[in-house]
Formats: sequence, C-alpha cells, structure tokens
Amino acid sequence: MSAPRVSVVIPAYAAAAFIERTLDSVAAQTYRSFELIVVDDGSPDDTKSVVDRWLARTGTPGACVRRPNGRIAAARNTGLKEAKGELIATLDHDDLWTPDKLARCVAEFDAHPGTVLVGHHTDVVQDGVVRGIERKGPAVPGMYDRLLFEANAVAPSGAVFRRDKALEIGGFRERPEYNTVEDYDFWMRLAKTGPFRFIDAVLSSYTVIPGSASRRVEYHHSNLETLLRDHFAERLGPEPGPLARLRMRRRLSFVYRAAVAALLEPGSDAPLRRSYARRMLAAWPLSAKNLGRAAQALLAELSGR
Repeated sequence: MSAPRVSVVIPAYAAAAFIERTLDSVAAQTYRSFELIVVDDGSPDDTKSVVDRWLARTGTPGACVRRPNGRIAAARNTGLKEAKGELIATLDHDDLWTPDKLARCVAEFDAHPGTVLVGHHTDVVQDGVVRGIERKGPAVPGMYDRLLFEANAVAPSGAVFRRDKALEIGGFRERPEYNTVEDYDFWMRLAKTGPFRFIDAVLSSYTVIPGSASRRVEYHHSNLETLLRDHFAERLGPEPGPLARLRMRRRLSFVYRAAVAALLEPGSDAPLRRSYARRMLAAWPLSAKNLGRAAQALLAELSGR
C-alpha cells in the first residue's frame, strides 16, 4: 500500500472521556488518504485503550503511541517522527474538524506548489454554543514579521504543514519556558522556510472552559513574553534601533493587555491584574485599546473583583 498523503497527529493527555468525539471528526473526513497518530503523553487514565478500541472498531489507519509525559511539544514531535505522510495536520485532543477540512487544505497545497502551511479560521465553542470565530491569517510576504510583531495567526487544530519543512527546523522546541506557546514559536520558525496560505473559512472548532486561574494566566503570558524577547533578539540583534524598540514595546503591550483581559473574571488576582495594566500602559500608553482595557481593570478594582 502507498503511504498516506496526510498524517493527522493528535497529542492526548487524560482524554479518555472525550477523545472519541475528536476521532469521529477525523473519521468523517471526505478526503481519505490519511493516517491517524495519537500520542498518549503519559495519561493517568485509559486514553490509549480508548483510542486502540476506536481504531479497531472503525478500521481507521493509524496507531496510538504511548510515551512518558513530556508535555505537548514532545508529544507532537513523537507524532512527527512516527508520521509517514507528506503533510502533517495537527489536532488537539478536544477539538473538532468539519468534514471538508482536509480536502480543502490539500487542494490548497495542490493549487499552490511551494506552500509550507495552510491555515483557516476556527469556531470558539463554550457550553456547546458557538460564541465567536477566531480568525486566522492573513498570509503576507513577510509572514515571520507578521507573526512576531502582530499576533499568532495560526491555530494548532487549524493548520496543515509540510513534514519535511517541520523536520528541517527541528520540530517543536521542547524548552520548558516555551510551554503553552511552543506552537507559536514553531509557526514563526516555519514561516522562514516558505509561504503560508489561509482559507477564508471555518474548518475547525475548539472548546473554551470558562474560568482561568490567575496562576495559569501568569504562567502562559510570562512564557509568551520570554518567547517574544528571544525572537526579538534573534531578529533585531543586541542593540535594536529606536523604531525597532517601538515595535517591540507595542507588541509586548498586546501581551500585557491580553493578560489583563484574562484577569478580569471574578476571583482573579487583583494585584497581578494591576501589575499587567501598569506594564501595558508603560509599554504603549497612547493606544485606545490599551486605555480601554485599563479602564475595565479600574472598574473591576472599584467593584471589588
């Protein structure tokens, strides 16, 4: 039998209760030249048994590989090494695809040879209801700078990329300080190898769970700041000029603003929220969005949240 064109890589941890729904969305794909690689990252439950039974029952080509817990970057790298496909489609263990997702992404690669990654938009679901659309892209000639100085424009469950290019850059970096932002780092490094394209359609969905612990918010945004500062140093050198420093400050203000937004929920750490608000305004004080977020933080303070 010929190798599948696409390898679907799903890192999974403690996913026994819900992963079958994700697997069903893969099995429902209209495009059929794929294999499924689930990497059980040392789950304490019976995730692997659930996946093995599902594979046997559905006859879907693939396997579930179990490894000691090493966090998501290591699990994705294990999937990359196991994969046989020319293309890799990453999917998180609790996200879903529309049935035409792979067909449309593969068609983009066929229509535009040389493309390194194809992305698309994704629905944001809470309590079973679509709450909004997370729009990704757009593709631009300087995609690395777009990612670095604006925002992460790619979602892990909304991307298909070339396996050879992923291996060329060494896969996902497993540095502990990049945990929760390892995908962002990967997209930036991958953007240096060739052009991205984006489909203007929603082809996946992910579920958000309300209520973010302040500790998790601080952990994620601290790692994000570390990642950006590392890339700033690589991109701009040890002594960036005045304009470059302004671009850095503006981008970091986005990070602090996102942290303030996440800390507006009742029960969040008010001193931490104040700290991020101060850093946001110090970095980029004349932004209307930053001023609006600071006003929200002040109202939360006055209301005792």
